[in-house]
Amino acid sequence: MTEASRPSAVNELADAVWEGYLELSPLTATIYGDVRFDDRLPDPSPAGRAAALALAERTLRAATAIPEAGLGDEERITRDMLRVATTIRLEELGQRFDILGAVDQMNGAQTLLPELALYQPADTPERFERLLARVRAYPGFLAAVGELAREGVATGLVQPRIIVERVVGQIERLLAIPVEEHPLVAVTRVAGAGEREQLAGLLRDLVRPAETAYLAVVRDEVLPVA
Repeated sequence: MTEASRPSAVNELADAVWEGYLELSPLTATIYGDVRFDDRLPDPSPAGRAAALALAERTLRAATAIPEAGLGDEERITRDMLRVATTIRLEELGQRFDILGAVDQMNGAQTLLPELALYQPADTPERFERLLARVRAYPGFLAAVGELAREGVATGLVQPRIIVERVVGQIERLLAIPVEEHPLVAVTRVAGAGEREQLAGLLRDLVRPAETAYLAVVRDEVLPVA
């Protein structure tokens, strides 16, 4: 690679930040058609939050250290947007937006599996195995989100009552759907009936108990103090 064709420091940083973001946000990667992380879920635990914090801090330091001299207009815009975006992200992490996101009618944990049905094809053996890995990881993910909701109750950081009521209603409606009609089973693009039966079994044996436990946290612990 010649000096003329080598990516600039700004572009190298932007590429690295995007890679880090996709790894921490595997559902976003799936929606954008990047299949590398199709077997993973986001990590709502303290370790996941620490990784997000480290990425934001590292990005802000690196963007701030790039001198303006010699940058073109596009590079200056990219560098400054990296600084702005990571400053906002650090503020969100400091204000614990992750706790508020634990009970959310728009992007909450209860929306994850129906969204996967729309965005993650599972019509080959390899794709299906990646989807199965995500479904099997979902109970642990949901339990971690429930702990975040409990942390919100303990610290007083709770969503407005109308939002909590909507989340309760969403989960109750999901639990009332026969497993064969759940979007994960009925909508996901799979190879055949055998795959749908396997998804239905996981939904019945793993997902439904986890959703029932999460519903209890939201309805019985969060809602009374919302």
